[in-house]
Order: sequence, then C-alpha cells, then structure tokens
Amino acid sequence: MPAISLRTRKRLIALGASLALCLLAAEIAVRVAVGAPLAERMPLMKMRANPVRGWQMVPGQTHYTYQHRVNVNALGLRGPEIGEKGENERRVLYLGDSLVYGQGVADDETQPAVLERELRARDPKVAWTVVNAGHRSYDTAQELALLEELGGRIRPDVVLLGWYWNDIDERDIARTYENLQGKGELYFDTNNTLEGLDLLAWRGKQLCRRSALVMLVHDLVVSKGRPYTEDYLELVWQRMDRHLGRFGELCAQLGARAVVVLVPDAHRIGGGGGETRAFDERLSALASARALPLIELLPPLEVLHARTHRVPIVPFDGHYDAEGNRVMAEHLAERLLALDLVRSE
Repeated sequence: MPAISLRTRKRLIALGASLALCLLAAEIAVRVAVGAPLAERMPLMKMRANPVRGWQMVPGQTHYTYQHRVNVNALGLRGPEIGEKGENERRVLYLGDSLVYGQGVADDETQPAVLERELRARDPKVAWTVVNAGHRSYDTAQELALLEELGGRIRPDVVLLGWYWNDIDERDIARTYENLQGKGELYFDTNNTLEGLDLLAWRGKQLCRRSALVMLVHDLVVSKGRPYTEDYLELVWQRMDRHLGRFGELCAQLGARAVVVLVPDAHRIGGGGGETRAFDERLSALASARALPLIELLPPLEVLHARTHRVPIVPFDGHYDAEGNRVMAEHLAERLLALDLVRSE
C-alpha cells in the first residue's frame, strides 16, 4: 500500500481541523439559540403494573426528572403525603400527563404546586390542597381510571382534567398491564431494570444527549407528527365525548365539581400550531356541549411570550419550564375562583 505523502497528510489534518471548528461553531450556535440539553440523573422514575391504568408510579420512591428530585407519596402520586381531610380544607385533584406531573421542573415548580400556593394567597380563609395526579404519558382513559381508583380516598372538591392534544392517541390498557404484570419494578424511560448491557446502552445515549447539535438533528429527523385521517379523528372525538361524559359522572359521584383544563401545545404560542389549535377547539366544543367548565391556559403563555420573546419550555424536551408553569398556574387560580366553584364563604 503506497504511503500517504506529507502534503496529503497536511491536507487531511487541515480538513479535520476545519470540520471540528465547524461542528464546534454549530454546537455553540445551537446552544445560544435553543439552550443546552439537560443531563439525566439516576435514579430514573420507576413504574409497576396497574390493572386499571396499565401502569403507575411506584409509591414511596424518590427519582429525578433531569436534575430535579421528585418525591412520590404512598398513593403513587408526585408530591407530599395526603392525610385525612381537614374541616376547613378544600382539595383540588389535578389529573393529567407529564405536563401536569412536571417533567423537567422541581416539586415546588409544577403547575399543581404553584396552583396550591396561588389559591391559598388569593383565598386565605380556606386550607387549600392541590393534589398532583399527573403521570408521564398518561392519556384521558388512564386519568379517568385513576380518578375512579383514588378519588374516594382523596375526596376532592374540584377535579381538573388536564387535556393536551396528544390525548387523542390512547394505549391499550389491558395489553399494557398484561405486558408488565409479573415483571416487578421497571424504569419507565427504558422499560427494563437498567442492568448489564441495558445500563451500558443508557449511558451511551446520555453521552450523545450532551450535545445540543446532536439533539437538534435528532429532533429534526425523528420528531415528526403522524398523519391523522378524518375517519380516525371522528372515532377519536366520539371517544373523547364519552370520556367527558364519564368524567362528569365520576365527579358527581364524588360530590366534586368537574373542570376541563386545556394545556396548549407550545407551538401554538405566538400564533402557530394550526393543527393542534383545531384539536383544542374541537375538545372545547365537546366540553361546552357537556356543560363542563373549560379553562384554556394559552392566554398567560402568550402574555409571557410577548414580554420575554421566548417560548418557556425545557430545551430539547418541549415541556414547560418553571416560568411557564408559574404563569399557567396563576391564570388557573384566577379562573377557578372567578368560576366561583369552591370559593370560601
């Protein structure tokens, strides 16, 4: 094999150096424009099989959402333990997915946590408690199953059903339970026990996640929405209408007021998100037909965006950051008390 000439070696070195500088410049540019990816921290969230919800968080665990510690109580919900209901206590049960759970933010920065503080500040005669029933990746059917399973123990005065556009997709609860049954406790993010090769693969993935440029390319390549046919969507809205009816029935059985909370897609902020806007509008119409109060959380996010000129989301994640959760919770507290559903005498 002929030796590489000195001139060729110099060209290859120069080419490699130029490529490295270009990649470094691109990495810096992405970090300035979008932000730096957050590092995952062990332990991750653990789950176990649940016969009516498919899966649930393991009660009593401590895990992390990125660098923020998460405490899970004895009911398998994020937040402090829930004791006996006090005489002057009024409870709000907030159902939802990862946007209610608070992916990427601390325990005291989630929507439910901020909502509790806001209600207490605005209506101090009442001992307000807001229970965070948000679960990552839950859909509406799972949230209603949680309400039916735990509502009697929590005894809410108001139940908030957090709705996000991807709730139009639902998992097969029975099949999910069947797949998880007998496997014990698994890490939610990996669907395994993170041992051996699984742990090695996870660590390799985390190395890649440290690059903002890699994350941007990943999102551009794989984060594409699926097309929805009109026939599929018609079945979706029929199912959602039944869910809303069931929601009202379950709340009536508990003696609680039912309220739908519309959490917007971050792409809607600033006038975008045309497809998800249509989904939100359809859900709003269904709630109105069922005479269910609905609170939309887009307005405070628009005000925040107009002031800061940024979308308040966790970089390369899409969930709302602490500031986004704060303004949504403040707006929600104001609207709840304006509805006069549970205001103190």
